[in-house]
Amino acid sequence: MSEFLALFSAMWKESWRDKISTFFSIAFPVMFLLIFGFLFGGSGNSVKTAVVTVDYDLSDFGDVYTSLEELKGYYHEVAVVEKERIIFIRNTTDEYYQSLLDSWEISLKNKVTRLLNGLNPVIMVKKEVLKTARELTSFDYTLTGVIAVSLLSIGLFGTVDVFSRYRERGFLKRLKATPVGNFSFVFGLISARMFYGILSTALIMLLGTLIFKASYELNVFLFLISVVSSVLSFIALGALISILFKKSDVATDAAVILFTIMMFLTGVYFPVSFLPDYLRVVSYFLPVKYGVELIRYSLGFEIFPFSRYLITAVIMFLAGLMFVFYTASLVLRKED
Repeated sequence: MSEFLALFSAMWKESWRDKISTFFSIAFPVMFLLIFGFLFGGSGNSVKTAVVTVDYDLSDFGDVYTSLEELKGYYHEVAVVEKERIIFIRNTTDEYYQSLLDSWEISLKNKVTRLLNGLNPVIMVKKEVLKTARELTSFDYTLTGVIAVSLLSIGLFGTVDVFSRYRERGFLKRLKATPVGNFSFVFGLISARMFYGILSTALIMLLGTLIFKASYELNVFLFLISVVSSVLSFIALGALISILFKKSDVATDAAVILFTIMMFLTGVYFPVSFLPDYLRVVSYFLPVKYGVELIRYSLGFEIFPFSRYLITAVIMFLAGLMFVFYTASLVLRKED
């Protein structure tokens, strides 16, 4: 136990001394949170619209009035429906609302056209609202993405730095001459990174709550499982890079490139569905995609069967654990 605590303490202190790892694990995610939070913190609100008409039932397209004088409150856009034309009065220049209002205009035009021509819709669509924990806004999406990025950097850069730099400086060779076993060394590294990840996510969530009034449907147990499974799979990824690239500088550069790619191909800041088909296929092989899904599920932002969550978490945990110890044994064996 004392051996583990000594290794844990050493790895914990090493995490804070490493400037690159600390920047990408703490400063970089917080910086992104502040930038995206202030830019898009108010996004996600629906547009407020009104229709002025006396001839048609258009109540499903906003508040309905019979004259412009009856309009009350603020509306992003008002549509005045006359017999042969529709006059749209847009009352906002916010770019976020433009595409939403464009869609609203098209829908309203199509319905009025059908009413004028006496056409009934061939297919009747019945809308039912799914019962979810809460509505996912653009800021919620960004917040969970920032958490995933923080965990990725903790596992990826921390492991690359430890294995590559320790090997380059001959520390791993000296480690073989001590009574510290491979298991204790790797377990100490994993434990320190896990604790680092929990601290980082707590800081990000606290800032999101204090500055941007974010709220969570937090399941603490599932959230801890998500963090542990994600960090473990990211540590395994960092260990793999340490094997592929011998020099610490090259390994760090490779980690930065992979980190950047995964930020944009795994649904961290925008849905994977936005990607072209060939890039979407690539995202299925990247662990960050599944890590961010677990985090969103545990915060009540993602809805899918619990069995899917459980299977994903177990696979990430077991695969990450086995791969970490396997790659670590290869790195340490080469130092014999």
